[in-house]
Amino acid sequence: MNTIDVKKLLDESSIQKHHWRLFFCCLAALSFDGYDLVVYATTIPLLLAEWNMSPAYAGIIGSYAFGAGVFGAILGGVLGDKWGRKTTIITSVVIFTAGTFATALASDPVSFAVFRTITGLGLGMTSPNVMALISEYFPSKSKQAAVSASATGMQIGGIMSALAGMYLLTPYGWKSVFYFGSIVIFLVPFFYWYMPETPWILVAKNKVQQLRQILNTFRPDVTVPDDARFEYPQAKEKSSLANVFAENRGLSTSLFWLVYFMNMYMIFGTNTWIPTLMMNAGHEFGISLWFFLSLFLGAGIGSLVCGYLSECFGAKRVLVILYYGAFFSISLLSIPMDIYSTTIVTALVGACTMGAQNVTHGYIAQYYPPAVRATMMGWGLGLGRFGGLLGPIVGGMLLSMKVTLFQNFLCFAVPGLIAGTAIALVQDKYSYTKRLTHNFRT
Repeated sequence: MNTIDVKKLLDESSIQKHHWRLFFCCLAALSFDGYDLVVYATTIPLLLAEWNMSPAYAGIIGSYAFGAGVFGAILGGVLGDKWGRKTTIITSVVIFTAGTFATALASDPVSFAVFRTITGLGLGMTSPNVMALISEYFPSKSKQAAVSASATGMQIGGIMSALAGMYLLTPYGWKSVFYFGSIVIFLVPFFYWYMPETPWILVAKNKVQQLRQILNTFRPDVTVPDDARFEYPQAKEKSSLANVFAENRGLSTSLFWLVYFMNMYMIFGTNTWIPTLMMNAGHEFGISLWFFLSLFLGAGIGSLVCGYLSECFGAKRVLVILYYGAFFSISLLSIPMDIYSTTIVTALVGACTMGAQNVTHGYIAQYYPPAVRATMMGWGLGLGRFGGLLGPIVGGMLLSMKVTLFQNFLCFAVPGLIAGTAIALVQDKYSYTKRLTHNFRT
C-alpha cells in the first residue's frame, strides 16, 4: 500500500488555476467582511445628527460589532478545526450578510446596535478560517505572500466602504451603504463550488474520494495509486487550546495575542473615528472620507509590499518596523498639514496597522502546526477584538471630553510601541515551520 503525504504534495505544488479560484473566493469573502466591519464609520456623522447621539454613545454602538467579533473569532476558529474551513466560512458569510441587511432596516439606535452585534458575530468567524485555508493549499514558497495578499480583502472592503460613503450617502442616505454590503450573499454558491474543504480533516475522516479529487485538482502532475493511504502531519492531533501553548510556544502565543490586541485597538480606533476627527480638524465631510479612503489604499498597497518584504527578509523584522512606524505615523496626524501631506500620512497609518495585521496573519500561519492553526488565529483575533472593542469607545469618550487632537491621536499611537516590542520578543526557534525545516535537514 502506498502512503501519500497530502501536506507534502500540496506544499510542493506549483500554482494552478484552482489556487487562483480559491484565492479569489477568499479575497471576496474578506472584502465584504472588511466592508461590513468598517462601513459604520462613514455613517457616524449622519447618525449623530439623525438620532441626536453623543460621540461617546456612537463609540459604544460601534464597539458592539467588535465585541461580538470576539466570540465569533473564537467560535470560528474552533468550528473551523472541527467542521472544516469551507463549511465555517460559508456559515459566517450568511450570518454577517443577514446582520448587515437587517441593519439597514433599523429605526432606532437600539435595533441598530442589535443588528450590528449579529453582523459582528459572523464577521469574527470569517478571518481565521480564510487565513488557515489559504495556508493549507498554497505552496510553501508562496504561503506567506498568499495569506498577506488575501488579507488585503479587508482593505479592499475598506476602500469599498469609503467609495460607497462618497457616492451613496448624500443622495440615498445611510441605509444605502448597508444594503450594498448585503450583495455578498450572491457569491455564496461560488464559495460552495470553488472552495475545497480542509485537507487534514478529510484525512482524519478518511474521505478518500474527496482527497483524490483535491490532489487531482491541485497536483495534476501526480498520479495517485488506487491503493493509496492518505496521511497528513498532525491530522489526528486534537485542536485544543492547550496545544497552542505546547512545544515551548507559551511565551510566543501570549505575545502574539498582545500584538493582536494592540493592533486591533489602533486599527478600529482610527477606522471608526478618522472621518469625524478630520472633520473636527476643519476638513469637509467629503474630504474626511477621502482620508478614510487613503487609509485603506495605504493598507492594501502596504500589505502587498510588506508581504513580499517578509518573504525576502523575514516577517519578524518587517513587523517590528511596521508597528514602530504605526506609532510615528499616527502621532503625525495630530500636526496640522495640507491635504496632500495628510493623505500620505493616513496611507502610512493604514500600511503600518492594517498592513502589519495581514503580515502577522501570515507569520502566525507558519508558526503553528495545521491542527491548531485556526484555533490559534481564532483566539488571537477574538482576544484582539477586545482591543477593537475598546478603541471606538475610548475614541468616542475623548471626543465627548473635547480633548485636543494630539491627545486623541496619541491615545491610538502608543499601542504601536507595545506591539513592536512584543513581536521582537517572539521566539522564532519554536516555530512549526522551522522545526520541520530542521528535522528535514537532519
